[in-house]
Amino acid sequence: MTSLLPALVVLFTGVLASESTLAADATNSKTSHAEAERTTSERLHFTVIAHRGASGYLPEHTLEAATLAFSLRPDFIEQDVVITKDDIPVVLHDIHLETVTNVEDIFPARHRKDGRYYARDFTLEELRALRVHERANSDGEQVFKSRYRGTQANFKVATLSEHFELISELNRQFGTSVGVYPEVKSPAFHIAEGIDASKMVIDTLKNYGFAGENGNSYLQCFDFNEIKRIRETLGYKGKVVMLIGENDWGESDTDYEWLRTQEGMKQVAKYANGIGPWLGHLMDTQAMAKGKVEAASWVKYAHDNELTIHPYTYRQDALPAGMSGKQILDALHKVVRADGVFTDHLVPVLTWRDKTN
Repeated sequence: MTSLLPALVVLFTGVLASESTLAADATNSKTSHAEAERTTSERLHFTVIAHRGASGYLPEHTLEAATLAFSLRPDFIEQDVVITKDDIPVVLHDIHLETVTNVEDIFPARHRKDGRYYARDFTLEELRALRVHERANSDGEQVFKSRYRGTQANFKVATLSEHFELISELNRQFGTSVGVYPEVKSPAFHIAEGIDASKMVIDTLKNYGFAGENGNSYLQCFDFNEIKRIRETLGYKGKVVMLIGENDWGESDTDYEWLRTQEGMKQVAKYANGIGPWLGHLMDTQAMAKGKVEAASWVKYAHDNELTIHPYTYRQDALPAGMSGKQILDALHKVVRADGVFTDHLVPVLTWRDKTN
């Protein structure tokens, strides 16, 4: 994300100023008043999604991070889901354990031939024996240096049911409607392991009243074939989001470059309600080199197909050099016309939204 939108530092003031001029000329445009009113209304609410809970402040995907996220009142809290050896959905960002737990210390011999420790090889009881810590790199160093540095709190791996129950009960008691936003992680891997992760996530959504066309949830996945299977084979009627990454990330065998074409977006719209693109895909770098701030051309295809756009991930401690968080959020809102954003840092995003509205 460090190379994202470098030209905005100089150009953004002009972009926002020009928007007021465009608004003044709206009565002379071909857009009807009713359509303009609808568009404005839709853009007023910018959806804020707590990425892995309040992960900018507490270790990701812990119940503590989910509780803190809830207290800050986002629209949704995200849960990444993998399946244990005893077929229980748990909330972890990866199918591997060593980046966020002390599994190497507790079960040093339980890695596979590639040296990785897979959640699928451990029962829930065994996972409960681990401590969850801030995300670390391959050298064991904390990825985000300024985040939670404590060593005494005993953060644990939690089940998807525990996360959904927590949010449901807090909603009931506080009279709120914070939604859930689960992601089926590596569905092809799980199928090869003999388990249907998507069905298990959908069943859990149903158990807690989050499923269905009117359910307060989105179900997301990086695998386009799995998105199609969720609709066609599993018959899921709730809101679904197609995540878009880079082909070399190894998330799935989906061709993400093809997805970002006119035909790709048309196909996505047959199965999904929205897309979750990486922030780095959203701006036209060639236009910026010419002194213009424009959304990447493919974004129009998403709008043409009426796809909700929820980009990932806004991080206050990983801003592009020379740019403010406000500039990034304004670009998403005013230039890309995104419908919301995933964020590790709820406080600055919610504060920006309050001021924008």
